[in-house]
Amino acid sequence: MRKRSIGINVRVTVTEKKKVTMLARKCGLSLSEYLRQRALGYEPGGQPPKEVFDVLDRLDEIAESCSPTTSAEIGTCADRMRDLLIGGN
Repeated sequence: MRKRSIGINVRVTVTEKKKVTMLARKCGLSLSEYLRQRALGYEPGGQPPKEVFDVLDRLDEIAESCSPTTSAEIGTCADRMRDLLIGGN
């Protein structure tokens, strides 16, 4: 791992700091990592809330009580949604 030892100081307003901190939190990144990625041209993606995955798990439970064909369709859709949410293809 690279050791970062050089700092860059940037002055912002209270409102700007709150907004950037919120954006970093949405991406699941520290403020420093978020700013570093943005400064280097990367667009960090947002992280879906845990509740989204809870709903997908519930769909799997519902699928277990359906006909085999419907169950397979629900399972396929839920798996595809998981892949999309975590950055799969």
